[in-house]
Order: sequence, then C-alpha cells, then structure tokens
Amino acid sequence: MNKLSNQTTGPFTPTGFKNLGLKVYTTELNLQLSTDKPYLSSSMLSNIRLLAFVCLSTTCFVFSCGTKEEAPVEETLRPIRYAKILETGSEKDQTFSGTVQSSKEAKLSFKVNGTINQLQVKVGDRVRQGQTLATIDAIDYSVQYDQAVAQLKSAETQVKSAESQRTNSQSNYQRVEKLYENNSVPLSEYEKAKTNFEAAQSQYDASVAQVTASQKQVESAGNQVQYARLKAPFAGVITMVNVEENELVGSGSPVATLSAEVKPEVTVGVPEIFIAQIKKGAKVGISFSILPDETFTGVISEVGFSAISGATYPVIVQIDKPSELMRPGMAATVSFHFGAASTEKQFLVAPVKAVGEGTDGNFVFVLETDQQAHKAVKRKVVIGDLLPTGFEVKEGLKAGEIVATAGLKSLLDGMRVKLMVE
Repeated sequence: MNKLSNQTTGPFTPTGFKNLGLKVYTTELNLQLSTDKPYLSSSMLSNIRLLAFVCLSTTCFVFSCGTKEEAPVEETLRPIRYAKILETGSEKDQTFSGTVQSSKEAKLSFKVNGTINQLQVKVGDRVRQGQTLATIDAIDYSVQYDQAVAQLKSAETQVKSAESQRTNSQSNYQRVEKLYENNSVPLSEYEKAKTNFEAAQSQYDASVAQVTASQKQVESAGNQVQYARLKAPFAGVITMVNVEENELVGSGSPVATLSAEVKPEVTVGVPEIFIAQIKKGAKVGISFSILPDETFTGVISEVGFSAISGATYPVIVQIDKPSELMRPGMAATVSFHFGAASTEKQFLVAPVKAVGEGTDGNFVFVLETDQQAHKAVKRKVVIGDLLPTGFEVKEGLKAGEIVATAGLKSLLDGMRVKLMVE
C-alpha cells in the first residue's frame, strides 16, 4: 500500500489526481489494519471519502479553467459622416438672404394730441396722395383758432386807431416845425409836438407788430385744426394700422404705415468679409421662394458704411422689372458674383461642418485609412472666404482627402472610426 501511495508525480496532472484518491484510500486501509479495533467509524470514513472527492473535483475544475484560452474581443468602431475635399475655380458666387421693402415707406402720425373720431382705412387699402386716412376731435383746436382770429381783428382795429393818431400828430408836428423856424412859437411847443409825433409813431409800429403776431397765431391755430386730419403724403398701400376709433393718441405716435407700390427693393445683410467687394451699380441675381420658376435681376443702389448688427452691413438692391406679387416683408435670396473670369486659379473647399475652431485656430479631422477602418487625425488648417459650398482652404489639406463632417467635439486625435454609408 505504501508503494502505491508514493507513485504521485504531481497534484495538477491526471496521474496526480488519481494518486491523490488512492493515497487517501490507502491511508484509510492502513488505519483499519493497524489495530484490531477500527480506528475510524464507518461514518467518519464516508466523510473522508466525500471530502477527497470534493477536493479532487474542485482541483480539476480550476485546472480546466486555467488552461482554457480566452476568446478575442471584437473592436467597436464609431460610424462617422464624411466629405471629400474638392477643388474649384477662382470665380465665387455668394448668396445672402434679404427682405423685400418698399422704396418709399412712411409711418404716419398726427402732429397734435387728441381722440380719434374717424378711422377711414384698414390694412391693404390703396390710397391716393392727399386722401384723408383718419381724423381726431378738433373742437378744442377750432376754439383756439376762433380766439386767434378775434385777437387779429382787435389788433387790426388798434392799428387803424394808432394810424389815425400818428397822422394827426404828424400834421401838428409839421405845422409847429414851420412856425418854430419863423420864430413864431417857442422851443418848448416845438419839442412837445415832436414828442407827441414820435409817441404816435411808436404806438403805430407796436400795433402793426401786434397784427403780425396775431396773423401768425391765426395761421398756427389753423394748422392745428388741419393737423387733426391725417392725410396720405403719397399714393400707396396701407401696410399697418396701429390704432382704433375713440382711442387717445399723442403727437408722433404711429397711426398707420404707408408703403409705395412702385420700385420695390431688397435689403440684404452682408458679412464684413465681403462688404469691401460690393460696389454700387453692380448687377445681382434675385430669387423668391414664392416665385420658384422665376429669376430676377437687380442693381445695387446703396452700400452701407457702418454695421447694423454685429459684423453685418446693409446693402439695398433695386429690382429690375418687379412682379406684382412682390410684397414688403417677403424673403428673397440675392446672389453676388465675386472674382474675375480671366483668372484660372484653383482652390480647395471644405464643408462648413468639417471645420472646427479651437484655441490655436481652425482644424479638421482627416480620415486616413487604417487597415480595415479609418483613423481620425486632427490637422490644423487655414481658411479663407465663406463660399456657398463651404470654406476656402488656404493651407492644411489636399484635394481628394476625406474629412469628418459631424461630431467633431467628441472625436479624438488618433481615434479609429468607420465611414458611415448613406
């Protein structure tokens, strides 16, 4: 038995597992044969056999797990949108959004305060020049006019009285003057006649001045009465009404907006990088979403000198042969042409979504082939003008390279990705 138990060659070999069981069993027999009375009871022997079996099974399981090869983990690649860098010619067309406006537009208001008693127009009405649009209660202004007229009549009466006094004083002064020259009257009488004449002349001049002031007051009061009527300064269409009847309005408060129907214009906001290339009198193309089958031309009539918002400058375009369907406020697209046709210079264009901006300038993620996938490589670029198809690329890219066009913020330099098939 002892020879059999010594044949173990190792605990982690099949032979070792077999010998381990035999050794336990041999030990059990040796204990039983060494005494006449059993050293172990039958229950204890059963427990020893069970323990040996559990140890043997656990060792086999650990051995089998330790020797099994692990399966390779498949790499998950992020799908990415992409675009190819293209090369194009030197001529550039830029399109900007604009809004149709009337060549002549006025926000009409009363020059006096009052309550509107008549509103004779509504939105969309066509009016002629001089037509009354609204009136306010002018009773107070009529009373002031009547008072001014009465004051004028009183002043005119005073002028007549002062003129009569001046005539009499002048005649008396002339008579006394001749007598004084002949030493027929004393000096005191001559000076008295002269003083009376000068006083009468001053009174007459004051009365005439009062008449002039009263005439201006009558004119002003009459204007106040006329200002109670709001009239159209030119022919056009009412595009907005801001008040209702019986509403109290102040002087200068907008009552209605009047727009001329002739010669509509388009106002366009042009970025600062293009404003220097826009010249007055240049031809442009104009299109409207409401007229998809028609294309119009126009002429630049005004170029703004100062920005209206941010870095945008106003440019006004007059439309050649406008359509009757055009209305103020409609959206328009204006195409400006830049560059000379005689040049043959080529340049690269990158999509707007492909260009990111960081602390050290603009960048793109170039997608380079990497075995069965692509690798996103961050590359610094120098961009130029913004074109309809993207940014002009001056440095950093080559024609035909592909760049990522989405998720730039989540991409990392060197990240493996796969191209998204659309």
